[in-house]
Amino acid sequence: MTRIGVSWIIAAVILQSGFMMQTQAQTAAAASSKLSLEKIMSNTDWMGNAPERSYFSADGKTVYFVRKADGSEVRDVYRVPVNGGVPTKLNAAELAVAESESRFVSPDRSQVAWIRNGNLFLLKDGKKTQMTRTGDVAGLLGFISNEQLAFRQDGKINSFNLRTGETNTLVNLKNEDDPAAKKEAADYLSLQQTRLFDIIKKRDTDKKDAEKRQRDIAQQASSAPQPIYLGKGREFRQISLSPDGKYLVVSTATPRKPGRSDKMPHYVSADGYVMVQDVRSKVGTGEDANEFVYVIDISANQAHKLKFDQLAGINEDPLLSLKIDAAKRLGKPEPKAAVPRAIYLGFRGTQWADNGQKVALQLFSADNKDRWIIELNTTSKDKAQWQLVHRLTDQAWVNDNDFNEMLYSRDGKTLWYLSEESGFSQLYHYRDGQSQAVTKGKYEMSRITLTRDGRWIYYRANKKHPGKYEVYRIGTDGQNDQALTDMNGGMDYELSPNEDRLLLTHSTITRQPDLFVQAAAPMAKATRLTDSTSKEFADINWIVPDVVAVPSKHGAAPIYSRVYQDKSKLSGPRRPAVMFVHGAGYLQAAHYGWSNYFREMMFHNLLVQEGYVVIDMDYRASAGYGRDWRNAIYQRMGTPELEDYLDGIDWLVENANVDRQRVGIYGGSYGGFMTFMAMFKTEAFAAGAALRPVADWAHYNHGYTSNILNTPDVDPEAYLRSSPIEFAAGLKRPLLICSGVLDDNVFFQDSVRMVQKLIELKNPNFEFAVYPIEAHGFREPTSWLDEYRRIFKLMEREVKGRELSSK
Repeated sequence: MTRIGVSWIIAAVILQSGFMMQTQAQTAAAASSKLSLEKIMSNTDWMGNAPERSYFSADGKTVYFVRKADGSEVRDVYRVPVNGGVPTKLNAAELAVAESESRFVSPDRSQVAWIRNGNLFLLKDGKKTQMTRTGDVAGLLGFISNEQLAFRQDGKINSFNLRTGETNTLVNLKNEDDPAAKKEAADYLSLQQTRLFDIIKKRDTDKKDAEKRQRDIAQQASSAPQPIYLGKGREFRQISLSPDGKYLVVSTATPRKPGRSDKMPHYVSADGYVMVQDVRSKVGTGEDANEFVYVIDISANQAHKLKFDQLAGINEDPLLSLKIDAAKRLGKPEPKAAVPRAIYLGFRGTQWADNGQKVALQLFSADNKDRWIIELNTTSKDKAQWQLVHRLTDQAWVNDNDFNEMLYSRDGKTLWYLSEESGFSQLYHYRDGQSQAVTKGKYEMSRITLTRDGRWIYYRANKKHPGKYEVYRIGTDGQNDQALTDMNGGMDYELSPNEDRLLLTHSTITRQPDLFVQAAAPMAKATRLTDSTSKEFADINWIVPDVVAVPSKHGAAPIYSRVYQDKSKLSGPRRPAVMFVHGAGYLQAAHYGWSNYFREMMFHNLLVQEGYVVIDMDYRASAGYGRDWRNAIYQRMGTPELEDYLDGIDWLVENANVDRQRVGIYGGSYGGFMTFMAMFKTEAFAAGAALRPVADWAHYNHGYTSNILNTPDVDPEAYLRSSPIEFAAGLKRPLLICSGVLDDNVFFQDSVRMVQKLIELKNPNFEFAVYPIEAHGFREPTSWLDEYRRIFKLMEREVKGRELSSK
């Protein structure tokens, strides 16, 4: 053997020895960092606690935020300089006087006011002053000029003079009938008593004289204003004060008449006895409350009720044909068409022009089919006269939560608003009686902010990718649309008081939200203010899932999905897979930011560690993809989504080396509902785990369900085709059901009824796990651990353990 050969053998032995040592070290390191259910389902403090509810200080030099305390559910308040530094926690004395996130700035911008713990504070010339120490100031409404603040105490609207400290009542609203409008009795006996007895006539005259005297006194400048009576039994919904302090917009309604409330027993109680709690009624069992909207002229102390009988389409019932069919089916008289629909003022329903001379109102129909924007001119002689700005109507339902923002230009001549009219939330303006689209595209805009100089509108959008959100601004002339950030993840923002900086809340798939500050300019460098992720969490080599566009074979757009996998195993034996189904229906999962489903994200990493591929799909109904994607489930919940899941399985088989016969499914809430539908209507899944699942939509709440399925009395077919309990006979594969007894969202009763149905069907393919002290969202780590240990065992036994397919 030559010297070269010997040297080569020695070198090879050394290299092999080194490689073996390195491999052993890597294996040991991998073993030591192996994920466990006990760790990922434990108290979340080990991950680090992210900032919440962040906001600039009034001078823009500091950022406040809230953070969960370790080992407690208490939230502490912190502050950090905008240029960076170590955040400091406010002590009790500092917290008692700290600026609030809800505050008002005076017209000349020299003063800032807020309420903290029921006390009024004022910041002027850098000096903070506590104006009251009563603890009962509530509902700050804003400045009236630079010297007065308006606030609400029940039905009274009071003003506080910042110079003199004097408090005056501007308006006294009463949810009672006007006693002066009470009609005098005109029956025979009453008239006879007045005619026969002078003492009754005298006392009646004295009473009227006293009431007149009281009205005369009340009309004097030194007196509080007379009450304005808005109707007995009405509740105040919204109250908004004009910037000039001359007018109020007030909405009232008789409380919605709910149906029969359900009962929820607490079996594990403090005193050992079963406590029974009243909880919500069910969809379609109550009556919609019609709101009444008033413009209050403060100086005249008069209420002008707005009439909506001329609203476009208000007398057209979109559900009329369904109601006629229902009436025929029940042998009842056919409903009439020309009945005004009930309406309500939206959550962001009132927007004033800066000069108080115009106000825009956003109204929604109680049947979920229409949104109207109307405008009133307070300088008009007829204060109740309005003009229609825009009507958004949808055969399915309009979005009454997101994308309903409005704002006026600084001169009050232009109203900017968001609308899904094109299918995606875009910016429009109304000027000189005409509406016009300002932006267009297949992306969603939200969080619009107008600068004080009126030049720019800032907004948040997912232009680059449905799952990547950035901050943008566009000139109010509709030109110069600019991207301000390029961070490729989850994003929210606030513009600083001086409008020179942006406070960014940014996250990635494997890092919780943190705070950054950058100049309010395109692509400026962002300064990190917080770093909330713990070292223990950061040191784990988390899988960053691919966000893929799964092709639809059912005529839909691509279905964006997160895919977790070990890419080194794309060849070889086919792998088992698990499909996770997100909750809420209208929620986005396949994005590049931190998910509220962080436990599931960690569980999906554990599943990959154990040899699985995991897919998390933004099926039809999900947020982020426009109106038609959301509304695709109208009257047929569980059908389009399931088509998307089948396309997901095809993609996994074709692209991720997955065994078609070894795919499991699980999810909670809406995800639990869809797990039922997947297990009952197909045999595509080897096993499923339905967590806190909806079993029958006729038992869910009114606000959510009536949007999508109308009501059971009007549209019973929609409920029959959408409720899993109607398809329970189709269960062929193992199913795990997990529910909290104290769930006041999806009632425990849903799962109990489903279990009874499966028992009556003599179906042996299910298990039921009960969590006696848990509500819809579990709180106790032991409950999380038990639930996910059961899910994991199910997948190991029935999915991974299933015979490997040859296909």
